[in-house]
Amino acid sequence: MARRRSSQSPEEDFPMTPMIDMVFLLLVFFMTVSTLAQADRAKKLDLPESAQSDVPDAEDLPNRGTISLDAEGVIYLGTQPVSLSDMQGQMKASLEANPELRIHLRADEATAYREIKKVLQACAEVGAYEVIYATYQMQ
Repeated sequence: MARRRSSQSPEEDFPMTPMIDMVFLLLVFFMTVSTLAQADRAKKLDLPESAQSDVPDAEDLPNRGTISLDAEGVIYLGTQPVSLSDMQGQMKASLEANPELRIHLRADEATAYREIKKVLQACAEVGAYEVIYATYQMQ
């Protein structure tokens, strides 16, 4: 009795190892990127509320330099505390590189106005005349 050969070839296994490796690489990539994105964020502050505040447009965000002032009047660029003169030097260099740069000033609601005024005057001295004062929208 002759055996009949099947015309179908045996089912081949799909190689899962490269796909699993790719998924883990993507996972590590996104974890790293999200950590770096949070590291450069500005210092956490309790901003004042305002009925007149606006949410910025997505196309407006790249042309902003952020300065933060905490309740004690310490100036931060990103999360790094800096002196007033260092802030001016970095701001002047940023304005030379991008003349359309707008300053985003974030001040804690408990910050004394005299500290805010010092930063505003320092901005004006280096030529940063467009300063946006950050507030939360009132509910």
